[in-house]
Amino acid sequence: MASETPVRVLLLEDSAVDAELVAAHLRKAELEAEITCVATQADFRAALKRDTHDVVLADYSLPDFDGLSALAIAQELRPHLPFVFVSGVVGEEFATNALKLGALDYVLKRNLSRVAPAVRRALDQARERGERRDALAALERSEMNARLAAEAAKLGLWEYAPESETLRWDDTARWIFGAGPQDELSLEFLRARCHEEDGAALFAALRAALEGQSGKTARVQQDIRITLPGGALRWVAVHGQALADTTRSLRLVGVVRDITEERHAQEIMRAEAQELERQVAIRTAERDRIWRLSDELFAVVDLGGRIRRANPAWESLLGYQEGRLDGCLLSLLLHPEDRDGLAEVLQELRDGRKPPRREDRFSHQNGGWRWISWGAVAEEGAVYLAGRDVTAEREARIALAERNAELAAQIEERQRVEETLRQMQRLEAVGQLTSGVAHDFNNLLTVILGNIGFAERRLKTAEDDKFLQRLQTMRSAAERGASLTAQLLAFSRRQRLEPKAVDLNETVQGMRELLQSTMGGSIRIETNLRADLWSALVDPTQIELIILNLAINARDAIEVGGTLTLETANVSRTGPRQRPEEPPPGDYVMLSVRDTGTGMSPEVLAKAFEPFFTTKEVGKGSGLGLAQVYGFAAQSGGGVNIETRIGVGTTISVFLPRTQTAQEAGPDAAAHAPVPAAQAGQTVLVVDDDPQVREVTSTVLGEAGYRLTEAASGAEALAILRTKQRVDLLVADFAMPGMSGVELAREGQALRPGLKVLFVTGYVDLTSLDGVGEAQIIRKPFQEEELRAKVSELLRASPPGNVLRFTRSG
Repeated sequence: MASETPVRVLLLEDSAVDAELVAAHLRKAELEAEITCVATQADFRAALKRDTHDVVLADYSLPDFDGLSALAIAQELRPHLPFVFVSGVVGEEFATNALKLGALDYVLKRNLSRVAPAVRRALDQARERGERRDALAALERSEMNARLAAEAAKLGLWEYAPESETLRWDDTARWIFGAGPQDELSLEFLRARCHEEDGAALFAALRAALEGQSGKTARVQQDIRITLPGGALRWVAVHGQALADTTRSLRLVGVVRDITEERHAQEIMRAEAQELERQVAIRTAERDRIWRLSDELFAVVDLGGRIRRANPAWESLLGYQEGRLDGCLLSLLLHPEDRDGLAEVLQELRDGRKPPRREDRFSHQNGGWRWISWGAVAEEGAVYLAGRDVTAEREARIALAERNAELAAQIEERQRVEETLRQMQRLEAVGQLTSGVAHDFNNLLTVILGNIGFAERRLKTAEDDKFLQRLQTMRSAAERGASLTAQLLAFSRRQRLEPKAVDLNETVQGMRELLQSTMGGSIRIETNLRADLWSALVDPTQIELIILNLAINARDAIEVGGTLTLETANVSRTGPRQRPEEPPPGDYVMLSVRDTGTGMSPEVLAKAFEPFFTTKEVGKGSGLGLAQVYGFAAQSGGGVNIETRIGVGTTISVFLPRTQTAQEAGPDAAAHAPVPAAQAGQTVLVVDDDPQVREVTSTVLGEAGYRLTEAASGAEALAILRTKQRVDLLVADFAMPGMSGVELAREGQALRPGLKVLFVTGYVDLTSLDGVGEAQIIRKPFQEEELRAKVSELLRASPPGNVLRFTRSG
């Protein structure tokens, strides 16, 4: 007993001796106790409020209140605390009254041996009362929870007693079954409410529960339909349990619940599930059709790259029969160069990443390769692969790229041709400008040289040699100006050429000494002449000037000890022009002059053929050398090409048209024959809009003994020709305002058939003088002897049988 928990005793006693006696008897009875002794009402109240005691032992007689008052206070503050009176002055009537008021026992002080058993009984009774209170409270809580749950779940409670055939429903059950307050509940009422298809099953379940095995419970669980007074159907879930004793079932208790909405929801869910199953079946069938009929490659592959299944497209695209690839490694179907890419894809799928699509070569059953664009995804340990044949697309892309490259090349070629055309148009414009400048310049030079000649003849007998020397200086300057105008005409292709079959090998050999003296002794001249060279169709006089021009141009670029090489060759050009100065496709005799000089920069090369462009110092070059070469070659029907490298040298190649037969021109004996004197009365009509040129021309012919008539325009000349005045020769300027020399000649020969004509020109448009011989043309500035010789030759010639036919100038 010593191991029991001490009993906490609140002792209400004003006598210390009595208190010690109570404690001694408790110890004697081996009741371990912790005693708190109080004597006043205030201390008693305070002790009760602390709620730390198991039992109260109270004397009746106290200083400021009595035992019954203490009992009332204890029931107020601690209603369930056991209360025992320990007193020696009250009788049996008091004890009975105290027990009625709530005390559990009464012990007289003269019999304190009963105090320990009284305490134990009081504690046992208090414990039992507490357990009953707890059980009742739990039952109340359970009933309350059941009611709350039933209300929350909208459950109706029912009970059926078979002995009395009594059926009881709560309000919820009544509402569920549609029973009004006046309806008498019975099994017949329930049977009337049940749907005809469900009533028999419900009552069979109730009977089965009531007839269950002895000592055991039977359950009822049934979903039924009931018909409400309005005719509406309601689904009700009936749950019940039979409570039985040892002989038979005593009663059925249970709940009912309206499940109409649940049943409707179940029907909807069932319909949705059926529809879902139908859709799944449709999608599965569609998937199977796509798998079988698709032109794309489908395959299921494990994460190790082994094919589990492949669709029939593998046979139509790659020739592998269905089922043959099952279990095959996918890598074996790929080109060896593409297998690393497959390994990367599988690794990315194993890592949970989504790889990009690829284009790889898959082997065909026949041994070829097809380009397949494919992608893959991983799901539930499998790889799903889809691919399509893009071989034709790749070939189309390659073809398109090639076409784009061709188009780009064509565009580039067109741009080059357009640039060439612009360059040619620019050079043509410059040529027209220089032609006009040369024409006007030749008029001035004609006047200057003519008057210098007149002055020289007048001063031949003079003693002032210095003045004659100045005249010769003036003549040299004027002749140099005439040479410049000739170069301008060559560039503008306005000079009159007389092409003949020329052997360029002989021309080069014949000029070797001249070239060596021109180049000087410090430059070595070499030749590389082709033995079977074609004949070139060129003006022999002009080609010599071109060779000399090229040699002089190279000399200024060659340092001491350099080399100049002249080469001839037969060339057939087939490709388009790369630059405007190059010749068109055809057969040419090529003359190239190669030097070991400084070479040209790209900037200099771009302007090399422009007139007056030069890199030389002032006074050392006119800038017309290469322009003259280009003009001569182009007018002859050929072209020019330049190859140059800085610090290495330059090669200028002139391409001249070939001729099939070589016709060498013999020496012109008449060129140096003395000019016969004018016959008596021979009259020359001189027509020129420039009075100074007209005066020089007339003076030269007058000194030769001819009678002269002058006119300042074509109209004035025609007026003279309409008279009977004698005119043996018409000397007319080619370019005059109003009426040109050609138009004047045509009108003049119409007036006087057989009229002889000599054209004087600073430039000549060849298309305007088709049919006119060289004997009928003299170029400004002319020499006096040349003019007298031309006039004498024309006047001595027999009269023409027909009038000359001129092409009308556009």
